[in-house]
Formats: sequence, C-alpha cells, structure tokens
Amino acid sequence: MNIKLLILTFCFLVFSNASKILIFNPIFGFSHVKFISKMADIIADHGHNVTLFQPYHNALKNLDGLVKNKNIEVKKFPCNIQIKNFFQILNYYPSHYSELLKAETQTFPIFWDSKLIGNPILGAFMLASVLGGEFKKTSMGRYIYITSIRKVLFAEVVSDQNLINDLKSRKFDVVMAETFELTGIYIQFSNGLFGQPSFLGHVPQPGSKGAPEAGFLDRLNDMYRFVFVHIGQERLNLYQNKFIEEAIGRPVPFWKDLVKQSPVYITNSNPYLDFAVPTTASIVHVGGITMDLEKMKNVGKLPEEYEKIVSERESTVLISFGSVIRSHEMPENFKAGIIKMFELLPDITFIWKYEKEDVEFQKRLPKNVHLKKWVPQPALLADERVKVFITHGGLGSTMEVAYTGKPAIMVPIFGDQNHNAMMLARHGGAVAYDKFDLKHGDQLANVITTMVSDPKYKNNAKMLLEVLRNQPIDPKMNFLNHLDFAIKFPNHRSQVPEINEVGWIAHYYLDVLVFLSISAVVFTYLLVKMLKRVFRRFLEKKTKTE
Repeated sequence: MNIKLLILTFCFLVFSNASKILIFNPIFGFSHVKFISKMADIIADHGHNVTLFQPYHNALKNLDGLVKNKNIEVKKFPCNIQIKNFFQILNYYPSHYSELLKAETQTFPIFWDSKLIGNPILGAFMLASVLGGEFKKTSMGRYIYITSIRKVLFAEVVSDQNLINDLKSRKFDVVMAETFELTGIYIQFSNGLFGQPSFLGHVPQPGSKGAPEAGFLDRLNDMYRFVFVHIGQERLNLYQNKFIEEAIGRPVPFWKDLVKQSPVYITNSNPYLDFAVPTTASIVHVGGITMDLEKMKNVGKLPEEYEKIVSERESTVLISFGSVIRSHEMPENFKAGIIKMFELLPDITFIWKYEKEDVEFQKRLPKNVHLKKWVPQPALLADERVKVFITHGGLGSTMEVAYTGKPAIMVPIFGDQNHNAMMLARHGGAVAYDKFDLKHGDQLANVITTMVSDPKYKNNAKMLLEVLRNQPIDPKMNFLNHLDFAIKFPNHRSQVPEINEVGWIAHYYLDVLVFLSISAVVFTYLLVKMLKRVFRRFLEKKTKTE
C-alpha cells in the first residue's frame, strides 16, 4: 500500500478447488485485526477452508463479531484439535494473558509532539528502539511468526509441541500473513521486491508540494526524507530479524527472501483514491474491500443517546484520533487550542472520542462538547447532520471518510497518516492539517467554519464517493481472482521485472549515464579545442593576407 499500514504476503504450496488456508491475525492493533478478519470472511465465503490463528499480543476489546461467517467455530490453544468446520478461529492466549487483561493497551504518546522522532534523521535512528522495542516486548515473550514451506515458528510456543505439531499436521495449502511487524509503517520498500519502482516524485513527502508544482526545494526535501525513511526502515527490519533469531535460538531466513517466495502482494490501497504510482501485475490493490456500500447506505438509526446530541444544533463535528494515539494523552497546549476552538464555535456541536473519564477536564469544556469513550463512527459519518470529521488519518478512518463522502480535516500524527492526509486532500474534500497547529484554536476554528459553510468540500467528497462506487475493478473480485490464480500458479514470477535482480547502478543505468556524460564532456572539450585551432589559423591567414 504505497506507504500504507497493511500488506499481505502469501506463501503457496499446492492447489485444490477448496484450499486449506492458514491466516495469521495477531491481536495487536484493532484496525489490522478488523481488516484481516474481513479478508478471512471473504476467502471463506469464496469456498476455501479457512483457519484464522489469533495469538494475543494484548487484550483488545470489541473483537466479537468481526468475523461474520456462519460456519465459525472458536477454539483455544493449547490443545490438540482437528479441523472439521469450514471456518475456524484458533485463539492463542499467552501465559501472561491475565496481566494483559489488567494493563492498558499500549499506545505511543511520544508521537504526539516529539520533534525528535518526527525529524527524518533522528527518527531513522530512533524508530528501531521505539517501534521495534515494542514489537520485541510483544513478541519475545508472546509471539513471533516466520512463514516458509510447511514451517511456522513462534517464540513463546517453541516448546509448545502440541501447537506446532497441530499446525504442521494440517498441511495447509496456503499461509497468509500480514507483514506489519516486520516491515513496520513505511512498507513501500517491500513493494520493490515485487518490481514496483520507487515512489520518489510520484508521492510528495511531508512539507513538499506534489508535481507539477514541486520546485527544487520540494524535490530536495523529497529526496532527503526518502533516504532517511529508508535507513530507518532498514534498521527496524534488521532489529527485528536479530531478536527473532535470539528468540528462536538459531539463524532464520531473511525476511526479504521469505517475501520473495510469494506469488502476489496484496495491498490495502485503492488506485482511484491513492496517488498514481508505477506498479507491476504482482502487486494487487484491494483498498476498499472492507467497505460494504449497501450496508453503509442503510446504517439504520443512531442510538438514542447520539440522536439527541446531533439534534442539538444544525451542524455537528466528530473528532477521533483512533485507538493507537489517544486524545487524553494529547499535550496540554494542543488541548488548550482545541478548547479555544470549541469556544469560538458555539453554534456547532462537537462529539470527541476521549478515552478517559476526566471530570476536571470536562469542566473546562463548553456545553457544545460531548466526550465519549467510544463512538458509533460509521453511523455518525453516514448522518448528514455530521458536517466534518476531524481524524488522525489512519487508513481505516480514511477509507470510511472516502466511502461516506464526508468532508474531513486530516491531522496526521505518525506513520502512513501524512500520506493518507495528502492523498485525500488532493481530491478536494479534505484538508491536511499540521498537528502542531492544534495549539492555535483560532486557526482550527477558521478551517472548520470554512468547511462547514463552503459547499465545495461536501461536493468534492460526494464526487469521490461516486467514483469509488463506480470503479470498474471491484476490489473484492480483484482480490479473489488473484488469490485463485496464485494458488494455481504458485511459482509464477514472470510479472516481476528481471531487472530487479541487478544492482542499483545497473538498474538505473547509472554506469551508462556516467559514460555518456563523460563522453559528452570529452567530445565538447575536443570540439571546442578544434574550433579554437581552426579559428586561430583563420585569423593568422587573414593577418598574413593583409
């Protein structure tokens, strides 16, 4: 997904009409769990035998009902069981799960206002310890996955022979795994393993204008950020590879070599929504596959509690910064700016997803603000009385904004969110807003006032929705067709450019460019020298004649 949160890797073994598919669904981030669960549903409905393996990294709530398949059976490890159902969920609870139930879900408040990790150079060296350290903490004692032919290894469960024997005995035809842990946030570099050229120039970096308005400084900023993001990603990958080997107790295949075994690379990106980038046939875009347009048209009535709230005033604004970054952990000056914005807009009702009950903070808010630990986001976005959605720009929320035709203010915090904000803003129905400007309440109030009063934002958002409704390639069918093709032809690689096997000098013809440049300089030098000599002889001859 062009700097997106999710990529799926497939390792295919054999083909049958109804393949036995093992899908890893690590319980770590809700949006990831929701996406993988939806994919599992789609695959099972398509006729394959699906086993959804869910090792718990943390005790996420609200997971019941994510899988809709009626043939579902839930089992818990450790135990020996046999597959009898069409769709089966295997929950693996670590030995310290009782501690996870007591602890708060891990978040990353450092990303709110840290200019250190936000700096490309410093972030390149901090990323491994911040994100990689968290992955290590949730993996070394809990869960690590490595997929290869008929081999699945885990850190905590290496000694759990019942589990390993059980999974091996099932002889799955397909292993489907999200590469979130290993490839982190900026996964464009994994796309390169499947022949996708660099995004440089096609996707603007934070602080840069996109083509064709981009000038020299924009291109310089793009290159600067691109290089150091790549360095940070490689360091994070190496960090994870090392602690995986430490947990296993022996060397393991390098992650890039494992990914290359996959015949297709599924990305949660939509070509009619995202930036236009060069790609290859092995990279399959399925963004929007989790969006049920019919259901979104008929979301039903709002809960009575929220019906009363949105009826208070003519306009309502929904605010949510997701689940990984929490509003209550927001820096105090950011909160002060938002409170000022509330006070400047008394004619607008605000619903703010605020994850902590804070009586003292509630006292600081005007009467037009409602704090909620949880909100029915899809239903609120479908309601015409909700005029604007202020969001962090996570991919799940971005898709919901696009598929409901709702104007949005995108306030990216970290990761792929800058990309998502710029991606949506270029369609004209959203505004990308710098998180450090949250402290300026009057500025935020002006943006909200403009978006509520100017119909162009609503019209542009609705136009994007119509485009997505009428896209000629249905994401679900695109996914299922490529899934069946890859199962049938697991070793097919002709769609991956062979030039990927050469070094970067040969890949970009740098040696030829250098040769031609030197040749041009030498030719120009000799031509100028010859012309000087001819001109000098001409002058000498003319002088003698006179």
